[in-house]
Amino acid sequence: MDPGALGKAGSKVEDSGANRKISGDSPASQATSNAPASANDTVELTSSAKLLERLDKTLSALPVIDNQRVGEVKAAIENGNYEIDADAIADAMIRFEQSLGD
Repeated sequence: MDPGALGKAGSKVEDSGANRKISGDSPASQATSNAPASANDTVELTSSAKLLERLDKTLSALPVIDNQRVGEVKAAIENGNYEIDADAIADAMIRFEQSLGD
């Protein structure tokens, strides 16, 4: 919606029991309102914002780097004892790809 269209349509805003006409041409209509928020004001997040919020919560619940495990893997690689389970990696990649479709 064109931001100026609201004011040009002559919409009215209730403020402390008094009606005010909003004009898209006045400088005051382009400034942010200092009126307190109404108890009936609502905000609705987009699906992308909800997804980001879930991702943020998931990531914040994960532990920070496990230095002990990193050291163990590093030592195993250096010693030639680190075995790669290609089937487990492929299964994990498939599960990950499927989870992206949810």
